[in-house]
Amino acid sequence: MQLTDGSWIFETEEIDAAVMNLEREGYEREMLNAFARYAYLRYKKIRDYVNPRKCKYMLIDKVREQLKSPAKLRRVCSLVEMTEEEVQYIIAFVKKHLKYVK
Repeated sequence: MQLTDGSWIFETEEIDAAVMNLEREGYEREMLNAFARYAYLRYKKIRDYVNPRKCKYMLIDKVREQLKSPAKLRRVCSLVEMTEEEVQYIIAFVKKHLKYVK
């Protein structure tokens, strides 16, 4: 699956391989850093669209729970202009690899 952010085109297979590789080359580090920024920004948008109380942030498990509803998932996908697979991949990546997201 491909995710696009401006001039970056991210292949999910490459990202997963780079995450598992502990001795990354310069390009892999740069790609992972760019994707982490992209994933975090996308996650924030998804969280904000799912969250009924805008004044309180939701934990990532609550966001996942809210997206189990097919209607909410379709609504969020249309608002962020992503497919359901892309939304689920972003949330899984953020939960697994971004330590500063609760």
